[in-house]
Amino acid sequence: MMQRDDLIVRNAYESEAALLHEYDSRIFSDSWSEKSYLGSICSSTELVPAAVDRETGEIAAFAAVSYVFDEANINRIAVRPEFRGKKTGTFLLEWIEENLPDEVTVINLEVRESNKYAIEMYENFGYTVLGRRKRFYRNPEEDALLMTKRKVDK
Repeated sequence: MMQRDDLIVRNAYESEAALLHEYDSRIFSDSWSEKSYLGSICSSTELVPAAVDRETGEIAAFAAVSYVFDEANINRIAVRPEFRGKKTGTFLLEWIEENLPDEVTVINLEVRESNKYAIEMYENFGYTVLGRRKRFYRNPEEDALLMTKRKVDK
């Protein structure tokens, strides 16, 4: 469990699947269902971390990460609007990288090409653009940048 003065990161609870879906549908135009979140939370090959406000207990941000063998995919990182601009996403990404199994050496993700804040955060963590997925996103239709990072042994 990672923490800082205002946030703590922990695994999401099964009972929070509906809430994650609710927040997700407010943030993304292609939201995940409650069932999808529940499946990820219960999976032995996925992480669903939640950054929780230490004072209020509210979920400030959450993510969904799947992994198999030496490769992981960050499927979602979502920061609620009222918690943006406070390095919440950065804190969550740090937790993800620290809590992936040691066998994971490659981390991949897709990001909207217009999401400059997220792209900058990923670049600061050492992710590089590997390619482009044409018309990957809908509402609005947009290309995704495929970004990747190879972890260096400690």
